[in-house]
Amino acid sequence: MTQHPARQGRSPFRAMLLGSVASGLAGALLSAAVLGVLRGGDGLVGALLGGATALLILVVGLLGIGAIVSGHPSVAMAGAFVVYLGQLILLAAVVLALRDAAWLDGRAFAIGAVATTVVAQVGLITGYTRARHVIFPDAGEVTR
Repeated sequence: MTQHPARQGRSPFRAMLLGSVASGLAGALLSAAVLGVLRGGDGLVGALLGGATALLILVVGLLGIGAIVSGHPSVAMAGAFVVYLGQLILLAAVVLALRDAAWLDGRAFAIGAVATTVVAQVGLITGYTRARHVIFPDAGEVTR
């Protein structure tokens, strides 16, 4: 029995990327608005820069995860985890490096980066769960 053409090779990657970017942008803008009110113009700029930095790191990492997952299945999960861990380490390193910068509100930067990261991950998971993809491709087939 052959699989329906619409079910072959369907990937949730596009929905995950769109969900992550859309929600990450919303999280960055919301955190910037809140910090702008609470901490003034420096808070607004710091949170926007933190959110933009986090979103850039997450999107580049997600593209890397997409490349790894499209490879050999035996390394997909471990490779994706290594990239995700690398994203978080890089983001933490950037936040730590910029926390005492005189030209930047480091606290607002960190809050914007963390808020954007959390909201973008929620969007990524939502994009994955709403994507129409086959989880168990051979589950519908019966061999006799």
